Amino acid sequence: MNRFAVMYGLMAFYSPLFAANKPSAGERFFDRRVAPILTKRCLGCHNEDLKNGAISFLDRGSLLKVGARGPAIVPGKPEQSVLVKTLSHEWDIQMPPGPKLPRKEIVILTDWIRRGAVWGTKLQKAAAL
Repeated sequence: MNRFAVMYGLMAFYSPLFAANKPSAGERFFDRRVAPILTKRCLGCHNEDLKNGAISFLDRGSLLKVGARGPAIVPGKPEQSVLVKTLSHEWDIQMPPGPKLPRKEIVILTDWIRRGAVWGTKLQKAAAL
């Protein structure tokens, strides 16, 4: 059998396996843009130990649960997401307490939710440490 045919066959077989490990655009957006904001601004109070407001930002499932005011995030619908409402500081609950987040960070979080609130790997790794 021709060496090139064997190499081509192996590449064709293994290519999907390597592609499966490549993060999606949504995961990359989360890891590069969203996770640093959540880590800096939210995890101090909303983590697995404290779970202030019964929400942990280490767990996407926690953000999707419907609380007394609705789910923290509604993928694809930032206007229905409690997180976006609280970040505006124009609602009865204001997050974070104290100064409002910079507009750029609010835009990133809103865009993340609008894109479907895809979760990445950064916060999962932090949770495992």
